[in-house]
Amino acid sequence: MRPFQSFPLFVVLCSSLILSGCGGRDDTEVEPITVDGSMTPDSFLTPINTQSSITAGQYQVVVSPETDGQTGSYQLTVSLPDGTAQTFTGSWPNTAATRANNPSHELTFTTGGALNFQLTSTVPGHLYLVKNDRLVAEQAGTENSLSWRFNASGVSSEQYAQAYYRAVDPSDERTTLADWKNVNGFGQGGITHVTFRDTKDLGYGRDMYARQTSEGGLAFYVDNYVVILREGSSANYGPLNLDAALAQDSERHIGSNAIEFSRLDPDDPDSPRILKFFTFAPEDRDGVQQRITAANLDGRGIKYMPTMCLVCHGGTMLPLEDDGTFPVQTLLSAKFNRLEPESFEYGDEVGQTRNDLEDELKLINSWIHQSYVSFNERDSDTQGKWDADFAIEIMEGHYGGEGLPNARYDSDSVPSGWRASFARPEGVELLYSEVVEPHCISCHSLRGTEAGQREQVLVDGELVSLANAINFASYEQFISYSDRIIEYVFRRGVMPLSLRNYEKFWQDPEGPPSRLAAFLPGFNVFNANREVEEPGKPFARPGENRTVQSPVQLNASESLFATGFEWSVTNAPVGASYNFNSATSVSPVFSADTDGDYTLSLTVNNGSASATATTVLTIDSSVTDQTALTFVDHIRPIMGSDSLTNCSSCHNPTTGRQGIPVYYDDSNPNQYRDVLARVNLAVPEDSLLLIKPTNQQHGGDIQINRNTLVGEANYQTLLNWIREGAVCGTDVNICPE
Repeated sequence: MRPFQSFPLFVVLCSSLILSGCGGRDDTEVEPITVDGSMTPDSFLTPINTQSSITAGQYQVVVSPETDGQTGSYQLTVSLPDGTAQTFTGSWPNTAATRANNPSHELTFTTGGALNFQLTSTVPGHLYLVKNDRLVAEQAGTENSLSWRFNASGVSSEQYAQAYYRAVDPSDERTTLADWKNVNGFGQGGITHVTFRDTKDLGYGRDMYARQTSEGGLAFYVDNYVVILREGSSANYGPLNLDAALAQDSERHIGSNAIEFSRLDPDDPDSPRILKFFTFAPEDRDGVQQRITAANLDGRGIKYMPTMCLVCHGGTMLPLEDDGTFPVQTLLSAKFNRLEPESFEYGDEVGQTRNDLEDELKLINSWIHQSYVSFNERDSDTQGKWDADFAIEIMEGHYGGEGLPNARYDSDSVPSGWRASFARPEGVELLYSEVVEPHCISCHSLRGTEAGQREQVLVDGELVSLANAINFASYEQFISYSDRIIEYVFRRGVMPLSLRNYEKFWQDPEGPPSRLAAFLPGFNVFNANREVEEPGKPFARPGENRTVQSPVQLNASESLFATGFEWSVTNAPVGASYNFNSATSVSPVFSADTDGDYTLSLTVNNGSASATATTVLTIDSSVTDQTALTFVDHIRPIMGSDSLTNCSSCHNPTTGRQGIPVYYDDSNPNQYRDVLARVNLAVPEDSLLLIKPTNQQHGGDIQINRNTLVGEANYQTLLNWIREGAVCGTDVNICPE
């Protein structure tokens, strides 16, 4: 059998007669989907911030011998984030093993992402990566061949997956599905079994088995079935998958997923229960399903464990610890998704229908409901503690209230925060039932923390809490994200987060997309006929207005669905001289000889359409050179107790907010790493470090007020620092080696 990493390539020969027979229950398109990242959204089941370890810009790589006084020659190949590679050659004429006086090679990255160095030399070599004459990182070699890699994503990689499995299965007791079943008592009876097709998530035929374990936990495993009709087609996720699951067709079995809700520390009865995810390949020649670290879940490329699970299970993806171990806070963050019976397709035979399975579905949901209750019982000082109240309210609403008295799941329930009131616009309940509930809430209700939820702000004359708004517990919380909803749903196409949910959302543009757009202030994503437009058209993003010294590195790689770039200046100080080193580059350097405001225009295209946007660069020779900004000297003081921003007054473990997810006080030995986890090097303006303190959704209110001189100056410092690579500095007590 082929491994789960790649879907089987068999083709089911389904005649038009068979397809027409399925037609009444088909909710997929038969035509192939264009999978072109420059034209079509395709980054599903990935987090918004994938934690790129390198940012766009100009760098130098210095190659030196590992030992003083050695001579020799070398060849260095560098694989860049855009998929291209550069090769350099050189020699060492008896030089010292230092950055100085050794060969230096120029590199320019137009986008953040993966970076791979391969050095072959006659004697062991040493690499230094330098930006703005400051050391970014270095790697020592012990042999005549040195490999050095910056992962494209610290939270979506083989390294991340391996660290995760070491954390949840340290003794390797679950390396096969049979072993996992044995650990979780599946030979001891008490198994609940349901089979269905999930029409909204992945479109798989799901054969699910669940039980409560002897120690009070939960365990689920699902055999997944997919019938490939046509490579790249959404028809692969249609009704035939249910037939394959009901028949337990081994030829269509693409692998199995397992989840257990068990103790973080299995030897400690007081340790909190966490969700642990496992993925297993189909049976090999020996009939064994081996555990794997990655899978191609939706035909859109390999995705790694556990990120592909956590994105829909409320996970907070944090980078690995400095010693390579998996972050405990991320382990604590995952939750169960409730089963949504109305989104499933069922069989027609006795024992297969929804009516036949309703008791089993309710039993599983009652277990999930109890898991939510257990999350609320955690110590309130737990970092990043999730508030389960809204998820509990949703579940209880679907089953008739506290205690889940109703036998059947009621899909028409509307939570209290979404019910009509005099302060809410007309149609708010339809917005929930037709858009938010089917496309957003199952994942978003699992997001956020309890920190700052008692803080209230005025919205349309009403005092409401906007802290933890990410869980969409009310209309006010949802609509407070209107700008980002426009960006993520209508421009980027990264939400809804799964391919099938995305396709269902856009099946009828005059349905959910138009209903949602009608509620979003300032919505303007229309085509020429003033119809709501699906993502895929170019969108220019030259970056936010900045105050900088000249010269300054620009970066348009954040632009969407674009392959061509053209920069120009539409306004400049009288008499100023200025230039781009390459006006058609995605990441040119802009220089000007006069202080003042320069309006830069960026036009992007993809061969068939174009778009233009502007940004204002304020060239100011009196501000700190953006290339000299470091965490130690410039960012840490902004966040400290002596600053007006004073992030550490709340973000500390002693007097800070309960349930707060990160500590910024100086006693935190991982302060820089924790700040970096809230930075988005690929899309700097999307960094939580910028978004949180400047918005009302922040549980500590607005701490960086951009309407004040000090607030705007602090924002500019943070933004420029991120755009220049978020360099730490040279303090060995703060900066990692």
